[in-house]
Amino acid sequence: MTNKNNLMALEDDELNLQEAEELLAMQLEDSFKDLELLQNDKEILKNPDNLGKVILEEVWKQFGNQIGLDITNETLIQKYDREHPEAYGDIKDSVLQDAAYKKANKEMTEQQKSGTLKDTYTGKDLKVSDKANLDHVVPRKELYENQRRKQANMGVSELANKKENLKPTNESLNKSKGAKSNQEYIDKRKERETDLIKQNERANKKVDESNLSDADKRVKKAENNKRLNDKLAADDEMMKQADKEARKAINRDIRKNATKQAGKKAGKDALKTMAVSALFALSKDMMNGLIRFLKQKSKSFKLFLEEMKQSIKAFFSKITSFLKNGASTFISTIISEIFGPIVSMFKKLASLIKQGVSSLMEAVHYLRDKNNRNKPLSVKVAQIGKIITAALAGGSAIFLGEVFEKFLLTVPGFQTPIPLMGTLANIIGLFLASLVSGVVGAIILNLIEKFIAKKLEADQQQSTMKQNNHILHIQDAQVAVAEANVSNFKNNEMQKIFEVNAYGNEQIEQSLNRIFKDEAIEIVQIQSIDVMVEDQKELDDAELELLKLQKELEDLL
Repeated sequence: MTNKNNLMALEDDELNLQEAEELLAMQLEDSFKDLELLQNDKEILKNPDNLGKVILEEVWKQFGNQIGLDITNETLIQKYDREHPEAYGDIKDSVLQDAAYKKANKEMTEQQKSGTLKDTYTGKDLKVSDKANLDHVVPRKELYENQRRKQANMGVSELANKKENLKPTNESLNKSKGAKSNQEYIDKRKERETDLIKQNERANKKVDESNLSDADKRVKKAENNKRLNDKLAADDEMMKQADKEARKAINRDIRKNATKQAGKKAGKDALKTMAVSALFALSKDMMNGLIRFLKQKSKSFKLFLEEMKQSIKAFFSKITSFLKNGASTFISTIISEIFGPIVSMFKKLASLIKQGVSSLMEAVHYLRDKNNRNKPLSVKVAQIGKIITAALAGGSAIFLGEVFEKFLLTVPGFQTPIPLMGTLANIIGLFLASLVSGVVGAIILNLIEKFIAKKLEADQQQSTMKQNNHILHIQDAQVAVAEANVSNFKNNEMQKIFEVNAYGNEQIEQSLNRIFKDEAIEIVQIQSIDVMVEDQKELDDAELELLKLQKELEDLL
């Protein structure tokens, strides 16, 4: 029983050692593959053409980016001002000629004739003999200057003549209010009332000093006093309530339409940006394919088609980047329109915001990428520096383009308009600005790329050394496992030999006993001899297997 347990233990040890040997072999194979990848990375880092390709890519990207920014630069407010260059003086009278105003004024006159018209600001009844006016609660001038109205692409008449913004009041109060808002009129009420009383006193004094008859003087002074009382009768709370209702209705329409217009513009800008990005990428890939074709010694139409096919495949592999550009433009357009009144004060501020948002999204995407998490901090900082450099180059190109454009506009012939792109001066100015900014940016990017390459090369060399050491440790472990396996096999075979010898001795002893006790001596002798022969054969086979295993171990070492 003890011998059987020993055999089972030896077999388990042999099985565990075999599994360990197979596992180490697999680890060694994987380590050699990783070492090969590190060697390939080293070749890439040492390739000077790789840096040139990165720089060329950035310059080309910058030029396409400038085209995309230029065609999406105009804000909704800037577009409205361009399409509606009218001054306030040209608009204020047209508001009174609008159909909605005329309709409301007619309804007010009919109410006054029927005796049901009330003054919105005083609460008094407006008699037939009173002069009633329709007042624009939110003044026409304020609506004309409202930047959000322009963003919503709504006319002054459309908002000024809303039902909630047209309120009946007496003529004296309406003229006294003028182009002021209700709140402005209320805020300076005390000062104004003092002035109004003094003005009325002076007017009545002139009447007294006139050559009019006493009866005419009384009539005239009564008219002056009525006009004063009509002005003084304004109720602050009633004016505030009318102002609140009018602004609520106007702002509701503005918000609704401004949101709609901003969404439409963001979508169009995103599509424009994706179209420009795709066009530039396709052009670059097709040109690269053509250059590869021209470099071939043997040219054929089949080879040309193959190169074009590869270029088209390369183009479609960049679809995700086009979508990212579109998303970036969509977000930046929304941000630009949120701050529309401020952004619209500067011609190229919208483009700067879009450039900044694009760079910020690119930096966040780089830092969140799983492949970059384990990179050294210095490499991450350098990569972010590349993104910032590209953003600064883009920003400088925006301003340089405007400078070149203004200069070229003074040259005859450069004012020629080009559909969707502006003028010829604009296109050439944009190209020159992109070229200058691209060259400067390329120099800086080259320096950053060199720094990154040196840092990555140092890290790569360190990784290679670690991988080589790892391989040596695995090989040492393999040797140790192999030696343990041989020792285990040797002990196993020696145990078997020992058991065979013990069994043979036992059989011999039994045979000798039978010689003296049993008459069938010859049969027992023959059987004992056969057993001994078999035992001797097993012993010889075990010794040969042991010699073979020792030879394999020597070859491995």
